[in-house]
Amino acid sequence: MNLLSWTFLVFSALSVALYQALPSPRMRQAALAGATLVWFAFGVWWHALVAVAMATTTWLFGRWMMSRPEERRGVVCALGVASFIGYFVLFRYLALWSGFDPATGSGLRWWMPNPLLAPLGLSFMMFEGIAHLADLYLGRTEEPGSWWSHVVFALYFPTRVIGPMRRYEDFTRDVDAPERLAPGDAAWAVRRILWGVGKKAILANPLGAFALFNLNPALIAAGARAPLVLGACMYWLYLFFDLSGYSDIVIGISRLFGVKVPENFNRPYVADNISDYWQRWHISLSSWVRDYVFNPLAIRWRGWTYGAPMGAFCSMVILGLWHGLELRYLVFGLWHGALLGGYMVYRQLFGRKPWAKRLAKSRAWSFAGWCFVVLNAVLTHVLFAVPTAAMGLQWLRAVTGV
Repeated sequence: MNLLSWTFLVFSALSVALYQALPSPRMRQAALAGATLVWFAFGVWWHALVAVAMATTTWLFGRWMMSRPEERRGVVCALGVASFIGYFVLFRYLALWSGFDPATGSGLRWWMPNPLLAPLGLSFMMFEGIAHLADLYLGRTEEPGSWWSHVVFALYFPTRVIGPMRRYEDFTRDVDAPERLAPGDAAWAVRRILWGVGKKAILANPLGAFALFNLNPALIAAGARAPLVLGACMYWLYLFFDLSGYSDIVIGISRLFGVKVPENFNRPYVADNISDYWQRWHISLSSWVRDYVFNPLAIRWRGWTYGAPMGAFCSMVILGLWHGLELRYLVFGLWHGALLGGYMVYRQLFGRKPWAKRLAKSRAWSFAGWCFVVLNAVLTHVLFAVPTAAMGLQWLRAVTGV
């Protein structure tokens, strides 16, 4: 069910009306889960079973972990994390790695899931489940929660397709003690939804069509520099308006349910350094890698001068591979990891120097940093527009003439 379709908007309005009319939190949670099951029925119904299975996995490993002595919980947590990675590989890559050809549909064995029908939001559910297990292991959360609460969390339909990524504890707090919808909140939510629809329909869709037309393999092979450069710039703008537009719609709908979904974009186009950019672009994802990859690695390597930069590098590699286990996403992660790690090394070595402080306050330096950030954002997101890393390299050669 497309988030811009009238079907989805009417479905969401009816779901909100039913949700707000029910008197108890338990009944409201049941309405949320039921609404998602209906939503799944418009697409691939068994995706709902996968979501319930992953929710059950989170709950079982959480209970198992908390039943163990503290010093033995690490192994259980690692097994839980491995199980989520297993879901991801099973539905997205096992068939591809075993010879399945998506173009012809040949080579798919009877017992393998078709990767073309991979469950919606699979990578989001994987990271959300890992986050909950990590919070239990680190003591940020004391209780594993009920099976039902995990099912409602996994089946929450507004965020199922494209995020933003949520935290279990925040979500359950909202649905366990829901507030009645105030007129001011409802008006704010409707404005946010309309703003997101406008971004997506008026800006993102035309920009995306224009960008992909100018980044097609024929133009790349022909080395048509001008359209390739223009296509890359428009593609980055398309991604921003598309993702932030969807986020606006989801945040607005969630507010009507009384659920506070985290912001996902905060004017990334004004960032003047790579660190600031990743605090503004896909915030829920970058916050996840900060909390569950960078912070643990930085603490573990705190005795090493370059421990924090290396932690940032590894975090960005994980962020890249979250999009898919493909070379182009690995290159994306390596590229941004090198940029972010290099920026942190620069700050460590020279950040306290008087000349560096004066330079940081310079408008010229800020403008140069902004140009650098935008250039790298445009260049690296070409890897999302082309099907392979090799074609991305071909695009780069066509543009630079190298």
